[in-house]
Amino acid sequence: MEFGGDEVDCNPLFATKQRFATRWKAFEWAQNIALENGFALVVADSGHKNRSQPELVASYFRCSRYGSSKVVYDPEKPKKKPKTVKYNKQLVLWNIVTANGFGCHNHQPTKYKDGHRHYAGLNKEEKAYVRQQYRASVLPRDIKSGLHQKTLDKPQPSSSQIYTETSKIRKEMRRERNTAQQILALAVEANYVHRHEINPDMHELTHVFMSHPEAVKLLRAYPHVVLIDSTYKTNTDNMTLVEVVGVTPTGLSFLIACVLIPSESEEGYTWLLRKLMDILECTGATLSVFVTDRELGLVRALRTLFPETPHLLCRWHVNLSYKDHNVIDATFEEDFNKAWSVFSQKWKRLASYVSRTWGEHAKKFVLCYTNEYFHLGNTATSRVESAHSLLKAWLKSAHLTRDTIWSRIHSILDGQHSKIRKELQDSMSRPRITQRLFSLLQGKMSTKTIEIMEDELKRGVALGIGLELGCGCVLRTTHGLPCACTLVDLKNNGSRVHLSDIHSFWGTLDYDNEEAMPKNDNDMLEELVDKARQSDPVYRNVFLEKLRDILHPEEEDILVPAVRENPKGRSRGSTTRNKSSFEHSMTKYGTPSTDASTNVQHMVGDFAAGVAGAPLERNFTKGLLSTWEKRYGVPEELWPHFDGWVDVGSDGHCGFRVLSHALRGGEEDYMQMRDWCLKEITGSNVYKGLFEAGVMTKNGLSKYENTLRRIRFIHRTACGEDHWISSDDLFVFASFFNWTICVIGENRYAKGPKEWQCITILPLRSSNEGVPPYGVLWIVNHKSHWIRLHSRGPHQDVPIPPLDPSWVVFREPSVEHLAALYKTNIEN
Repeated sequence: MEFGGDEVDCNPLFATKQRFATRWKAFEWAQNIALENGFALVVADSGHKNRSQPELVASYFRCSRYGSSKVVYDPEKPKKKPKTVKYNKQLVLWNIVTANGFGCHNHQPTKYKDGHRHYAGLNKEEKAYVRQQYRASVLPRDIKSGLHQKTLDKPQPSSSQIYTETSKIRKEMRRERNTAQQILALAVEANYVHRHEINPDMHELTHVFMSHPEAVKLLRAYPHVVLIDSTYKTNTDNMTLVEVVGVTPTGLSFLIACVLIPSESEEGYTWLLRKLMDILECTGATLSVFVTDRELGLVRALRTLFPETPHLLCRWHVNLSYKDHNVIDATFEEDFNKAWSVFSQKWKRLASYVSRTWGEHAKKFVLCYTNEYFHLGNTATSRVESAHSLLKAWLKSAHLTRDTIWSRIHSILDGQHSKIRKELQDSMSRPRITQRLFSLLQGKMSTKTIEIMEDELKRGVALGIGLELGCGCVLRTTHGLPCACTLVDLKNNGSRVHLSDIHSFWGTLDYDNEEAMPKNDNDMLEELVDKARQSDPVYRNVFLEKLRDILHPEEEDILVPAVRENPKGRSRGSTTRNKSSFEHSMTKYGTPSTDASTNVQHMVGDFAAGVAGAPLERNFTKGLLSTWEKRYGVPEELWPHFDGWVDVGSDGHCGFRVLSHALRGGEEDYMQMRDWCLKEITGSNVYKGLFEAGVMTKNGLSKYENTLRRIRFIHRTACGEDHWISSDDLFVFASFFNWTICVIGENRYAKGPKEWQCITILPLRSSNEGVPPYGVLWIVNHKSHWIRLHSRGPHQDVPIPPLDPSWVVFREPSVEHLAALYKTNIEN
């Protein structure tokens, strides 16, 4: 090359005597030369002998950065075509000729070639890879990442090139159909059970019901529990997406149907349930229970179309309205009436709201009523919420068309059904049975069945002498499995569980059994076809039109509906739901939380890691907190040292919840705290003195044994006073986690000089001698309810209560030095 100023002369590069069989081979040769030197060529124009002889005799190539491809003729200047390919008619060959003075470029060669369409353009193999990945519902950005791994030795294509290619693929797949027609065409192609509704006035697609053929078989085998819930922010048309979910005997969920409806209205849900009813009638399946949230349109539709099928409401949503779990967790109707009476007196305004909102539905979520139904443990819509989460993880955007949504749902279902088949096969061929009690069930029941009964057996053994009263025999009704007392009796007698003792649901491991499938109506279909053939031509045409509409709905004249105005939760692309009003209120004002709303209410930083001054979402001042501090009995001199508080669920586990929140980062591990407490007590003799192992009580057990029974609680339900935490239990946690615990409490239930007073709990023993406590945990006990405080700064600046006298009596020598660490704080 010769460089003159900004110009680059490339004419010498194309000087050749080589001849080419076709002009495209000539272009390919010239293009390779250009690309090697940082340029690219395009076909500018083609020349002919004359208009009467359209025979091609020349083709002109120019630089891709020349400008407009339109040739401009100037009578004073020759045509600017850098390279000319002329046709030799006699030899049937093409030769390349360069035009002097027109091979200079007014720009430098391309240095960075990534994203350049000539250097980094997609070749045939790469386009095939993009097509394969796109059909597998892989996002364009992930396709680009995959291409990068495959083509490390060449310039990388840009995102726009990937999106352009996927757009071409999408248009090719649609075949000039709009998105409304395409989603129906895809459903037909994949043999989905599909139904749709068209607005007769506007010819717009308003309702779509789709069920995978494998899901229909699963519903026929496992129709007992059906969960329904809707979500939004999934499609560019802003239609409401409803997912209908079932349960398999291995504990997995499966999507029965995916439905698009205009809105969450009674009309929309009625249409959905009618289509579901059609499938149930065809499969001969009978439902046991519906589980939904309190969507009034859905509730009314279920009451109309399925009046005989039990309907349960999601207990998770109900928990958000109740401050006291004793109401909805009552196992007997008498306990429920008593708990409601107490709740109404304690929370009058809240009780009025709850009565208006949930009162008429009490039998759909209170434990004593729901335990009468065969719901397989599904009393919340968690399975559907998980399905929503999985779907949105695949969608990644709220602005997808309906045919794209269908493709990604189809990909999800393929994986879902594969996992279900694997779990069922494992239950048949690799059962995990370790006890003789369940040996007759080998290969005939799902592994989930064995796990549930093993847990129930452990519960029965733990109940001991209280088994007869504490069993409740609930599992027999809710799961169709032997309860704790039955299992314990069978084990003690050396007997075994028989197949007849278990509901058939748990033993249905072959859902694709052709013998159990309903008979086809082929005879009736052939009879109708024969009748249509012999009928009047007009009738025959009507019959064919109806049949074509059913088999090929994509051929109908269907329009895409307009986007709904003010749609629920629409945002820029994000599929994450918007916060409800109660969540904004809780973040701003800090109302007490429940186990289900832990993440909303808990706003304290990583206190368990020893960060004393971690920032809070709530920062209080003395004036704002004065009412609350007086109410919970916090001494006035301590007010300036705290800037936040955390409340927990008031279900009898509040003491363990507070400790779980402080030491584990969330109150949901309160059952684990009980287990660790038992492990620590039984693992050291120091606690036998603390809990008076030698002192017998009226029930014939020592105080030590009664302590173990009080802490041991298996169910994640509300507990009574006989399972509450005690002040001496705090020594166990202080020792196990190596923390100092300061208790601020009133003397309302005083049984001795130290019961629920302001005291400091130090570890009774240390597994790492010489290591001081990791921090100070402040907790408050008010009317037998526990909360947690957060200090503003290091514990050295905060006065602490006196040491508990029990620490001096029962401590091990390895922790005697701890008293000196807090001497100054106690004196203050």
